[in-house]
Amino acid sequence: MALIRRWVAGETVNNAVGIKIVGGPVDGRTKIVLLDEDGTPPPVIRKSGGSAGPIRHAYEAVRSTDVRAGWIYAYTGPEPATES
Repeated sequence: MALIRRWVAGETVNNAVGIKIVGGPVDGRTKIVLLDEDGTPPPVIRKSGGSAGPIRHAYEAVRSTDVRAGWIYAYTGPEPATES
């Protein structure tokens, strides 16, 4: 539990960090991600299901000096539906 608290607080531990999600259907949640070798998070994450429903929503990593982790995931909008 202590490790998760450190990640959620924005501390980088074992090359992982918790990054706040801003906007969209999962606004305010934290996504724990592994950082790349250069110390950056994955550039885009996608969320679907749960309160977001069946539509996939995209979030882009953006630098932020307002949070300890130095990054947030900003909502970029729903992704177009793909036909199967």
